[in-house]
Amino acid sequence: MGLFPCRWIAFFFFTISELQLVSYGVLYKQLKVRIPGDIMIGALFPIHEQPTVVTAFSRQCGSIREQYGIHRIEVLIRTIQEINENENILPGIKIGVDARDSCWYGPVALERCMDFIRNAFLYKEYSDCMKMKNGSNEKCLPKGVDSSNIETPIAALIGPGSSEMTKQVHQVLQIFQIPQIGYSATAADLSNRAEYKYFLRVVPSDNLQVEVIASILQKYGWTYVTLLSSIGIYGERGTALLKIRMNAAGICSETEHSIDNKETDEAFLKLADDIFNPQRKAKVVICFCQGETVGGLLKAMDTLNLHGMGYTLIGTDGWSDRLDILGPVINQTTGEQAYSRIARGSFSIKIHSPEVKDFNEYFTSLTPQTHHSINPWFTEFWEQKFNCRINSTAHDKRRQCTGQESMKDFPFHQDNKLSLLRLAIYVLTLALHQVQEIVCGVGRPGVCPGLLPVNGTLLWQELLKVTYTDRNNDKISFDENGDPPANYDLMNYQFTVDEDGKSVYKYVEIGKWKEGRLETIDLDHIQFHNEFENASGPVNSYCSAPCGPWEAKIVKSKSKACCWICQPCKANEWKTPNELCEPCELGFKPNINKTGCEPIIPYYTHWTDPTCLTGITFACVGGILTFIILIIFIIHRDTAVVKVSTRELMWIILLAMLLAHASVSTILLRPSVTTCALQRSLPALAFTAIYGALVTKTNRIARILEGSKRILLKKKRFLSTSAQLVITGYYYKNATVNSDYHVAFFTGSHQLLEHISAHTDTLKCVVEKTELEFHFRHTTVTGFLFKEICCYLFKVQVFDFSSVACATYFLFGSSSMSFASVDRCHRITRVYFPNRFLHDMKHTSLKRCM
Repeated sequence: MGLFPCRWIAFFFFTISELQLVSYGVLYKQLKVRIPGDIMIGALFPIHEQPTVVTAFSRQCGSIREQYGIHRIEVLIRTIQEINENENILPGIKIGVDARDSCWYGPVALERCMDFIRNAFLYKEYSDCMKMKNGSNEKCLPKGVDSSNIETPIAALIGPGSSEMTKQVHQVLQIFQIPQIGYSATAADLSNRAEYKYFLRVVPSDNLQVEVIASILQKYGWTYVTLLSSIGIYGERGTALLKIRMNAAGICSETEHSIDNKETDEAFLKLADDIFNPQRKAKVVICFCQGETVGGLLKAMDTLNLHGMGYTLIGTDGWSDRLDILGPVINQTTGEQAYSRIARGSFSIKIHSPEVKDFNEYFTSLTPQTHHSINPWFTEFWEQKFNCRINSTAHDKRRQCTGQESMKDFPFHQDNKLSLLRLAIYVLTLALHQVQEIVCGVGRPGVCPGLLPVNGTLLWQELLKVTYTDRNNDKISFDENGDPPANYDLMNYQFTVDEDGKSVYKYVEIGKWKEGRLETIDLDHIQFHNEFENASGPVNSYCSAPCGPWEAKIVKSKSKACCWICQPCKANEWKTPNELCEPCELGFKPNINKTGCEPIIPYYTHWTDPTCLTGITFACVGGILTFIILIIFIIHRDTAVVKVSTRELMWIILLAMLLAHASVSTILLRPSVTTCALQRSLPALAFTAIYGALVTKTNRIARILEGSKRILLKKKRFLSTSAQLVITGYYYKNATVNSDYHVAFFTGSHQLLEHISAHTDTLKCVVEKTELEFHFRHTTVTGFLFKEICCYLFKVQVFDFSSVACATYFLFGSSSMSFASVDRCHRITRVYFPNRFLHDMKHTSLKRCM
């Protein structure tokens, strides 16, 4: 607690010394409601308006307050009477009341609190003195004090109304362990048990009221607002909590203001002129204010003629559904008050507090003649209410009251805190009932020794345990900090039609906030203060307009996160939840709403493409012709012509040709690991089989023809069919079944997604280094086989075809042929082509090739 309590202790002793200078009789003549009882309950209510700036020093209070003052005093009196008549609560014990006027002003409230403490000291001194053997009134009473002035000290205090005064008063009460119950104080600081040890309240903390405001702002999309607060713990601390909550929700304040609720009209005019400057972008004003601040602001707005300017006011429970802040009534039919047009469409938060049943009838039946002895302020209230005088004075120019005045002739509106005050009284008496049973024993009625004075610490402990359900079926209990659950009503000030079909100005409940959730009615039943008369729906209150679905939000400054510029996203970017543009990964593109990325359906060669149709047509024709020839060869396999052509090798060639034609279809399939591998292997396998069989076949024919030109001493070897198949298999094996082929077939990526643009990808097969090496070596082997064919064609003197084919291949393919093969083919051509043309090779490309 630091030095703060020390300051209050010093103030306390200073005030005690100040009071000792005043005679006891003068202090007891102060107006108060005093109903004697066995156990006394203290109360502080704002019976009068607070002093103005001019009269504050003299502590001269203002005019009397009907709702905040007289209504609350009367509910206290009526509720205490009701409890005393209830035999189930404190049987045999009468509850008394000691209620004082705080004037809604801290120094006055402290004076009244010190009076409670002084009474406690005086009572204890008098009691101790009377217990002595020779004690008597003459010896024990101070000079000028009658025994009737010795009052029973209060067991607990209810009130005062404001958080700031509650805080000030409690610093004194907790020194003497006197519990305090708040019925209207909502400041979050009061939940601090270390600093406010004996405080408990029946209203929720402002921490939760802040959540209600944030829920309203988020519901209607208001992200740029103006903050206004009353100077003091209620407004300043509440606004500080609200700013923290707004920052978490991404809501900013354009300007922040605070003002004392006792300020002059000129100060409020200057404030309103700044808040409602046409250059401001914020159209929503949040007033974390006491009622007097709201009234001053509305009056200034009316003076500046800010009707229909499109501003929405949001007030806290200090505004609630109060009518006194709206100025005097100017139309009895509609209930229009001076500032009703300005306040129409505003929102306010009201702590859930239903009307007290039958109080209206009770209150309107009271008269000064029957009630003055109980409530000393009632006569003053009556004179102010009817603008007449009951007791004649020389300088009072008002008319004489006739006695025929009746409050039933005026519209009646209960104070919105009456049910909360009634709840606080019941909670306190139920806790006193538990204390009586603890001290006196269960079932023993009345006051017993040791009960008085009531132990404040024990009473505080029992207060925290109270669970009570009132006649409105609202249940209340308290946590370890003395706070109850939150229950708020959301009010909207409207010009609407009432139950009787009349157009009236009134507060309308449009929603509730309970258990952490805001529930509102349909927008059609909510009125907003729009810029145009016929406009409907909530106003727009933002610094920068929301960006489009394809635009990123670029914040200008960290301190103003609600102000930004909108920058379009690029073609390959999507909009994140943080409203930033981020590029999609390769193979993905933004979806239609730019809220995420989706896979690009890649383009690849389709059957419907013209080039594909051409290729597949030729492949089909070639395949069909090859298949027909194969069938012919099979049917005529025993003929001499087929046998001479080496039918087994021809079947291999024809089957390989069918495989070559079929491999065209793999190029037209969607690229995948399998199809890419087949694209690389099938053509190579087919042509290797073709060339291997042709080499074997050509070699066999060449050897047979060579043997026909000379006398052979022994038969040529490896001319049988089985030998030819083995030789063909050997060629095939060397060209395919080796480590290089397996590396090309089973390793590396066989497909690739090639990024063309933000919305287009091409799916094709990749050619990696291992595959390039494979294809180079396979081409070398294939070239070797083809050159072998050429050489054997030369050997059998098929000049017209073989010479051209060999020369062509030598020109374009010799780079992949070994020198040994070239030399061998060169020797063959010299032996079997004695033609001069072939010998004169230094003038031909063939010679250059060899």
